[in-house]
Amino acid sequence: MGYHHGSGSQTNCHRRGMQTIAPTRSLNRRSRDLLMVAALVFLLGAAMLALGIGLHVISLVVPDNQGYGVYDLLRKALLPLGASLALLSLGLALRAITWKTDSKHARQLGEKLAGQLDHRYVLIRGISKRTTGYIDGALVSPHGVLALRISDRRGEFFNEGGDWLRLRRGKWQPMRWNPTREAIASASRLRAHLKLSGLPDAPVFAAVVFLRDAPELRLQLRQPALPVVHAAQLVPGLRQGYFAAQRISADEVRALVRAIYE
Repeated sequence: MGYHHGSGSQTNCHRRGMQTIAPTRSLNRRSRDLLMVAALVFLLGAAMLALGIGLHVISLVVPDNQGYGVYDLLRKALLPLGASLALLSLGLALRAITWKTDSKHARQLGEKLAGQLDHRYVLIRGISKRTTGYIDGALVSPHGVLALRISDRRGEFFNEGGDWLRLRRGKWQPMRWNPTREAIASASRLRAHLKLSGLPDAPVFAAVVFLRDAPELRLQLRQPALPVVHAAQLVPGLRQGYFAAQRISADEVRALVRAIYE
């Protein structure tokens, strides 16, 4: 089962091994399109600012005119509206420039999984769609879709249910970063996207994966809300969950890959 798309980058981990793909060309195109939108919004904002300033410098309606109130309101409104559009264009341009076109962490995970999974598995890296937001990666196979939150952090962490603590200076402290919550949100958005793509029954799972091993990273788990595993232990760690059963056909796998990738 091969996926040879014209736009994007693909890496076959070995001849008959898991494939990893990233829609980099598609995402680059979206980034360019967003830059064009930003440029148009900026030009519109600049035009409004110039018009507003011009109407203040050269008054086309005298104060005694009956319509002066409307005229004055219009020229005053043009200034903040133009400035707002100019600021919006800067935000759009920044978003376009910083738009991720691949996931370094997902690529590293693919390298770690290369010898463990065969050609039936496809790892899609750096998913970024309007309907999904950014997702580190998704593993698609006859088992279904596995939305992945991948981290390269080091340290000692404790996860109970959906709560996370980190050991700092000998004390456990709550974390602002919550990979469980992020993984659940990614799976939810991915499930909604597949429903819009005509695949409402696709089995979607989620997991948190840490790339580092001990002693750089130590995990303590107590009834985690989602599977939390070291990358090297992803397959055995999810043996009773995601990898427990084959749930979909090869044709359905291809349909899911297309829906997520394209």
